[in-house]
Amino acid sequence: MASDQRGRPRSSSREALEEAATELFLEHGYQNTTVDDIAARAGVSRATFFNYFPTKSAVLWVGVDRALDELERALGTGASLEESLGMVAEAFGGVSLPLIASQAEAMNTGEDVLSEAGKRIIMLARLVAGSSISPDRVWSTTGAIVGACLEWAQAGVSRKGLPHYLGSHKLI
Repeated sequence: MASDQRGRPRSSSREALEEAATELFLEHGYQNTTVDDIAARAGVSRATFFNYFPTKSAVLWVGVDRALDELERALGTGASLEESLGMVAEAFGGVSLPLIASQAEAMNTGEDVLSEAGKRIIMLARLVAGSSISPDRVWSTTGAIVGACLEWAQAGVSRKGLPHYLGSHKLI
């Protein structure tokens, strides 16, 4: 029996787009890569790209978005911020944040990537604010989390696991 479904299977289109974007950003730079280039490399249409990602720069933040979703789920179970961060750090110790942070220069990323970073920091602050942290510590805690993640991302080949960096900031 033939399938009525056309095109690339749904689960692989997202991954194909992520991989294509990463390759093209490293090969040609972020600024010199278009959504059409990414879609063509992934073997999907431009419309398919926008079914998965609202902007070109959003494709760089997929791993971070997954980690934020997981943090929200963990906090929703009643776990403390420290416990939740520990669980997320263990589960997402290898997300694409190191690539965007360590390869930003090679990718020639632009202002829209910084804008996307700001959106994620605000999402993180909202999650921190919804935890057991006192209101006067929300931004300092958010800053410490971001700082630990950046240290982890920029540590290079000697990088230890993310829990190490969160622990050094006394976050877990």
